[in-house]
Amino acid sequence: MPNITLSISEELKKEMKKHPSVNWSYAFRNAIEQKIVDFEEAEKIARKSRLSLKDWKSIDAKISRDAARHAKALLHEGNCNR
Repeated sequence: MPNITLSISEELKKEMKKHPSVNWSYAFRNAIEQKIVDFEEAEKIARKSRLSLKDWKSIDAKISRDAARHAKALLHEGNCNR
């Protein structure tokens, strides 16, 4: 099996050391495999879509704005309950 080398921050390394029972190679391998599955699903959807790249970017921007508004509302709601 081929090997890869990852660069991580010192903070992340410290956090990982707090969990010595975790097989980090296995965890990273699973994360990479899941990301590949996600890309494959997105590509499958994109191949079937009639939307242009411009349409996708417009939809993405709207979703991002709506998600930001929703997150701000949740934060505001959380601060009001204190």
